[in-house]
Amino acid sequence: MPELTIGHAGLHRIEELRIPNKIGYFTQDAALIDAHRHWLEPHFLSAAGGFDLVFQSWVFETAGRVVLVDPCTGNGKPHVVPFFDMLDTPFIERLEQAGFRPDDVDIVVCTHLHHDHCGWNTMLRGGNWVPTFPKARYVMQRAEVDRWGRDRHLHPAFAYNDGVFERSVQPVLDAGLAEIVTGKRLLAPGLTVEHAPGHTSGHQLLHLVSDQREALFTGDCFHHPIQLVDPGNPFGDAEDPVLLAATRRQLAQRAADSGALLIPAHLPAPYAVRAWHENGAIRFAAANTG
Repeated sequence: MPELTIGHAGLHRIEELRIPNKIGYFTQDAALIDAHRHWLEPHFLSAAGGFDLVFQSWVFETAGRVVLVDPCTGNGKPHVVPFFDMLDTPFIERLEQAGFRPDDVDIVVCTHLHHDHCGWNTMLRGGNWVPTFPKARYVMQRAEVDRWGRDRHLHPAFAYNDGVFERSVQPVLDAGLAEIVTGKRLLAPGLTVEHAPGHTSGHQLLHLVSDQREALFTGDCFHHPIQLVDPGNPFGDAEDPVLLAATRRQLAQRAADSGALLIPAHLPAPYAVRAWHENGAIRFAAANTG
């Protein structure tokens, strides 16, 4: 069964792993936390101040296309952080349990090219990294491909992403499967990518519309809902914190105006946040609450 439903589209979640986390990594403002505890608990905040940072992909069918969003870290890939180093998870088996084989996927959307958003782009076969989804077009922003590819020398070193482009992106480019876009691009009816920079220079979101319902897959525009309330919160290694704060404000306003669910990459159940206008302010709640 899908975890979320947007119009006619059932959204299936494919989990790779989860890491226990604490709200204290995001903010030390106890008054801010207490003011929003009523809607953060129990979904996004435990009584002890914890929550799980979940690494997961979303897959769904819309307009006759099977779409996979943010294909996690991938198996057998080295990483400086032990949590991600040389993973061996049943990600593909979980995808198939949800009813989708790698050959079924028509569109892969990488919101950005950090290791945990493009890793399953490829898998190791015969000693070579090859595209995992051989019939898909992989949608990436030009600014993001350039940032991690030809222009990487212009940016500070980022050890978390060492070798990621070579293992998880270049084989897709070499296979001719990449759809490199600039800014906004309609991928299919009701399915659009849009530039949403700040976390990285070429970060994008995916906008889904189905039967007059909307969702925004926002990648790492925010890692925890408290960052919607406090857009300047710095967690997440933002390349441009000022631009990211502006992106968060725009997302909150847009969700409140349109009723679109905000589905970031790493939230635990119920996986999404809704927003609305009330008494001149934007209010938030977990997606499944009244």
